[in-house]
Amino acid sequence: MIDRMQRIIALTASLLLLAAAPAGSTRAAGAAEQTASALKDLRISAAELMPARSASIKPASAHAVPRLAGEYTAPANENRETERRGISGWTVHVDNDLFAFTNEDRDYTAGVSVTLGGADDNVLSGALGWLDSRIPLAPSRGDDEESTRFSEIGDARTKHSLEIGLVLFTPNDLEASGPLRDDRPYANLAYVASSRLSHEPGSSVARQSSLTLGMLGLPFAEGLHRAVHDAVGSPEPMGYEHQISDGGEPTFRYAVSKYRLLHESSYGGRPFSLRFGTTASIGYLTEANAELEFRWGNMHVPWWVSLPSASDYAGHPPMKFADEAGSSGMRLLASGGLTARVRAYNSFLQGQFRDSDVTYPSSRLNRLLLEAWIGLTTVFPNDLRVSYTVRRQTEELEDGRGARSFTWASIGVAKQF
Repeated sequence: MIDRMQRIIALTASLLLLAAAPAGSTRAAGAAEQTASALKDLRISAAELMPARSASIKPASAHAVPRLAGEYTAPANENRETERRGISGWTVHVDNDLFAFTNEDRDYTAGVSVTLGGADDNVLSGALGWLDSRIPLAPSRGDDEESTRFSEIGDARTKHSLEIGLVLFTPNDLEASGPLRDDRPYANLAYVASSRLSHEPGSSVARQSSLTLGMLGLPFAEGLHRAVHDAVGSPEPMGYEHQISDGGEPTFRYAVSKYRLLHESSYGGRPFSLRFGTTASIGYLTEANAELEFRWGNMHVPWWVSLPSASDYAGHPPMKFADEAGSSGMRLLASGGLTARVRAYNSFLQGQFRDSDVTYPSSRLNRLLLEAWIGLTTVFPNDLRVSYTVRRQTEELEDGRGARSFTWASIGVAKQF
């Protein structure tokens, strides 16, 4: 397990260097070689893992294969599917505003995460289960209209994931060393999050919950940010001493989502689905939101699986990458959507209990936020999955230089065992 995590971290570092290096440069070529080597090492790691897994797992059928969290089987087989224990796959996800080709380096400027599918044997997952057992959710519109708690959904298939990551926020002027009181403050969050998603076979409703524990304002983020900018020749950020919760402060977030299938059909011979989702969360982001999402492509992804394009900044890990068993060749999935958020509290702008040099009162924040995204996921013949998503959000601040909408993009690379 430790060796596999080290290989995943090595892949993450090489992807960051590749993303930051100028196209066509010697540095980019070197980073590409490192990425290829890291992917090869991780593929070997998966092969080493398989004998141990196959010895302890009895397949549901002669053609059954290990699946990543959230992966789909045909409805006729859902009742017979038994969830496999242990790590079933990994995803490396990198966010950056430069990926959106906007020539901007500000606001939500970067994020990186490593997600392990099937990781449910940990303290955080246990704490999430305890919380879920005490949270009443609206019932699915079936024969039973009584209130149902998350952990008591009868024959639901439940999938798990564990995510470790870092997100960074910056003002527009990176070279200013003093506090910028009319722009957003520096902020960073290092976190670990556990998530699970449940879906009853044949139901038009699915539910997801997540619990995130993290630290705001850790000093190492400044060194990492400066190292990346130094490597690519960009201005180094000089104002981290004025970041939110400078020196470190613990934080948390608990979120619950409910998704409902609105329509499922095919277009151009490829599956198409439209779903509606609602989410409520409390913690470093306290808000309620509603989203409308479409998917179309030849990956045959079930409507209830949560994809990277629909994830938040951090802390609500998506249940990633489902596909049909036995498929081959390159497959594509296009997705997009709209989200309306009513945000009551944002620690990245308002701070927490620890004093911060630059914070904003709630009266200077926009409560209603709109967000749109569009993305494309590609599955190559070797089953390596790559996704690219562009997102845009309306202004979080009502006034000052920080009152601006912003755009960022995400690149995800994933492999299942």
